[in-house]
Amino acid sequence: MRVIVDGDAAMYKNDIYQLTLNYQIEMFVYLDYAHLLKDAPYPVIECEIGKDSVDMRILSDLKKGDLLITQDYGLAALALGKGAYVLHVSGLKITSQNIDELLLRRYIGAHQRKSHKHIKGPSKPTKENKDYFLKQLETILSISLKR
Repeated sequence: MRVIVDGDAAMYKNDIYQLTLNYQIEMFVYLDYAHLLKDAPYPVIECEIGKDSVDMRILSDLKKGDLLITQDYGLAALALGKGAYVLHVSGLKITSQNIDELLLRRYIGAHQRKSHKHIKGPSKPTKENKDYFLKQLETILSISLKR
């Protein structure tokens, strides 16, 4: 298993990196040139600037059994099709059992935005959100070592 981080969306990159070090699992962060990180302690895969360029690069590199961390449900669905595990930045484990509902919610939200209906965005993450995400991540990493 490798941990692949959709860097445009994922927060807590340094915390994720610490966990991957503890479990001796490789971690890669994918970013476009507009969002590069300086002096990151983990490998950063630089992608072209453009719609979905990071997603396409992630998909081309993703292997069965890898863990993808993202908040992009479209990318998550494609990653599941490749046999990857997917963890949303909220800590939600995205699976073949819940991806259809998540994609439907995304579709409905996009439709409402096009209709100019105001939709409240997500709240600012709290320490509890971060702790929950990291707990979920650690659970996945510890299970992967037992396989």
